[in-house]
Amino acid sequence: MTTATRTTVDWVHLTLGDEEITLSPMPDIELRLIVESNPDGPNLDMLTPSSSPELQVAVDLIPTDRSTVAQCESWAARVGAQLGTKAGPWDALREFSLEAALSGGGLPYSRVSVPRLTSTPGPAPFLDEDEPLPGIRVFTAKARASSDGSKYRLHRA
Repeated sequence: MTTATRTTVDWVHLTLGDEEITLSPMPDIELRLIVESNPDGPNLDMLTPSSSPELQVAVDLIPTDRSTVAQCESWAARVGAQLGTKAGPWDALREFSLEAALSGGGLPYSRVSVPRLTSTPGPAPFLDEDEPLPGIRVFTAKARASSDGSKYRLHRA
């Protein structure tokens, strides 16, 4: 069974070693954060179930006007290249962290942080119209456990 949480965010801050990337909404472009837990994720050893579900994090750009689709695709490609989304099977995975400010009133949490992520290679950015709210994927990454064993943290509003 897969569960996913999709929410718009006010900003996303990514840190790759000394490099920092901040994504913020622009006119006619919103940001969506997707956190997806898959307890039936890939497991190489079928006799030993994984101790915790696989957690994937993704960020999409949401063009609210068709005229911004090309701009979103270009922006997503630039950020994705920095994160290593075009890495080949023999390339080293780049580890980075994410912090995002959650949008919308009435939420019990104002921010989410994921201290250790590695990007998952994917296709070139394109407008995915199969989503309920069409968007352009910037990246998908797998969360890794931090030193305290957690994969993400929610910060109270």
